[in-house]
Amino acid sequence: MSSVRPAVPADAEAAVEVVRRSIVELCVADHRNDAETLAQWVANKTVEQFRAWISSQRHCCIVAEDEAGICGVGLIEDDGEIQLCYLRPGAQHRGHGKALLQRLEAQAKAWGLARVRLRSTSPARAFYQRHGYRSAGDPERGFGITRPIPYAKDI
Repeated sequence: MSSVRPAVPADAEAAVEVVRRSIVELCVADHRNDAETLAQWVANKTVEQFRAWISSQRHCCIVAEDEAGICGVGLIEDDGEIQLCYLRPGAQHRGHGKALLQRLEAQAKAWGLARVRLRSTSPARAFYQRHGYRSAGDPERGFGITRPIPYAKDI
């Protein structure tokens, strides 16, 4: 069972570590270990930027926790775009991603939105599809060589 809560500034270091490890270790199919792509992808995944997201009125930033600490990070912008939904390597398939996604969708509803959007990595596509997301277009230009696919869901 996953525990999801609003992120606080003290979470910044652990949350950034989760996001960076997830990108580097779980998204190899997308970045293919290309150094320039990885550098671009993680460039704004910093402690300072995480704290800025937490303090922003335009964002809702959440974390999932397990017995080992922060195991997931989610971020949605007030226009309905899910910008982060990452899990620590080894934390997949235990309900943490589902809990993050449900909380982000609930926040979008609280803001009065009827739809959420995101850009999915290759490994996450099946996850989003299982949770009602549908492809919303052709692959887009991402960081470096990545080509994420846009997804959307009516909520």
